[in-house]
Amino acid sequence: MYQLLKNLFFIGCLCSSSFCFSAETSYPITMIDASQHAVTLTQMPTRVDSKSMFSDQVLMALLPLQDITSLSRLSKDKTYSIIANKIPATLPLRDLNVERIIAERPDLVLVASWSDSPKIAQLRAAGIKVFVIKTVYSLENIEKNILLVGKLVNKNDAAIALVAAMQQHLKQQLIIPEKKLTALEYTSWGASSNHNSTINTIINQAQLTNVIAYNSGDKFGQVPIGKEQLLTLNPDIIIIPGIDSDGFKQQLLHDPALQTLTAIRDRHVISLPHALRSTDSQYIADAIIYLNHKVYQPHDSSSIH
Repeated sequence: MYQLLKNLFFIGCLCSSSFCFSAETSYPITMIDASQHAVTLTQMPTRVDSKSMFSDQVLMALLPLQDITSLSRLSKDKTYSIIANKIPATLPLRDLNVERIIAERPDLVLVASWSDSPKIAQLRAAGIKVFVIKTVYSLENIEKNILLVGKLVNKNDAAIALVAAMQQHLKQQLIIPEKKLTALEYTSWGASSNHNSTINTIINQAQLTNVIAYNSGDKFGQVPIGKEQLLTLNPDIIIIPGIDSDGFKQQLLHDPALQTLTAIRDRHVISLPHALRSTDSQYIADAIIYLNHKVYQPHDSSSIH
């Protein structure tokens, strides 16, 4: 009963926002996607094709495997995909292959807003239902995207539960420090990430302050950072993407020009695995907790689920 009341309260909160999700999707349904295209589904899709890491990860949590026609190839890459070990060998992995998709005629194809527009146009011209999901960065908008996918495939309850599990995971596991430390991501090519990035959300939600958040960057949120600016910003924590197979962390720690930097002096250079850094699905909660524990409980050996 307690869990039921919690779920009802959560659903009520969703209904007070800009949209409301009922337990069942009523078909036919028409929804406007990120490309401002009206997509009409006359019935519940039972053959769904995914062509982005976000929709791969969400569909794997919402749908039975037999309802997924294929996932993107990158989802099987252990470096970049947190679900790589969860994908069975029987589930096809494909890029946005127009000919193959038209031949298979799935009920719905989910793509990202950065996907190849001419290919999307070809699929739509062939009568394939393609829904473009907007690439988002904030935790709130990631949750909304999960609920949106749930609505499209008539898995509203499962999507609500997935978002609720994210929030509960963060509530239970996040360490709230007495004083937030400052941080920035720093790449081997001398760039950082501003507020137009999921890494900024990971940093902020991990109870850190991204010192580069409001600097101007490119359309991907990348901000060039020279060593002089790095010294001026002087973050408590430096985050480097990946597992540091090229020794970039050691280069930073032993760079003579950076020895007065607080993060270098205190040996607070943290590697954030690509599979966590790049996620924009429900697994962003794992990325947040991973970074939060690395900073505020550095000797914690708990695993990411």
